[in-house]
Amino acid sequence: MPKSAKVRQVCPLRKAEPGCRHPFRDGGYDLAMAQAPAAEFRRRVLLVHGEQKFLDECSAELRKRGYEVLLAREGFEALCVLRGAVPEVLISELDLSRMSGFELLSVVRTRFPQVAVIATSGEYTAHSLPIETTADAFVANGPNMIFELMEAVNTAISDSPVRGSKPKSQSASVWIPRSSTGYIILTCPECLRSFSVVQPKAEMDKTLQEACISCGARVRFSISTGAMVHPPGRTDSNLTSRDRIKQSEATISASKEALAASRAMIAKKKRK
Repeated sequence: MPKSAKVRQVCPLRKAEPGCRHPFRDGGYDLAMAQAPAAEFRRRVLLVHGEQKFLDECSAELRKRGYEVLLAREGFEALCVLRGAVPEVLISELDLSRMSGFELLSVVRTRFPQVAVIATSGEYTAHSLPIETTADAFVANGPNMIFELMEAVNTAISDSPVRGSKPKSQSASVWIPRSSTGYIILTCPECLRSFSVVQPKAEMDKTLQEACISCGARVRFSISTGAMVHPPGRTDSNLTSRDRIKQSEATISASKEALAASRAMIAKKKRK
């Protein structure tokens, strides 16, 4: 057979439909299409540290090993990154500005339990690290820190599942009971911090929004038209400081109970 001749093969299973490209049709088998390598899946690592030099050195080593690297300088910036991209591994320094690394790890463990967490610190060792630290691994600062971090990342990746799709955002608003104090307590679903806002005088039973004073996320809530929450104690205008503190504590407790009930209802609907 001449070298220039093409080998024509016909698919025995079905006839090619008009307009449908078939690897066995017209001119032989398309080797380029059949042998094209699949797109490489790159594992994602979020690196949170206050020093730019460390971010540069550690991220360079991670990229050299084939990882996709996301960077943040402090806790709230890390939460902003997590809104758009969830990694397999989070590496975080414990001594961060604004939001401590301990608080960040706690928030990530609550909101993203599938993410493996590696903590780093120059103030603690593996023996002095607080037992409450929600981390899967710990690497202390030292001359071999980068190498130890790479080993910890490899271990975490081998134990973690393949990254899934981006989790759906929580669209349901939190229902808050009316308060006689004139303000309400909201808890941010992003950073899990609570803050107080002036209670709207109108728009009852309608969805409202307030910006979290810590991370800037929008908190959706609704004011219930049910019974108003009356804190225990005196209700006249000459309240003492102690009475006002008691009223505030009662309002916060009632708001937390309503928040827990709303979350339980949302979780129940998701299970259905």
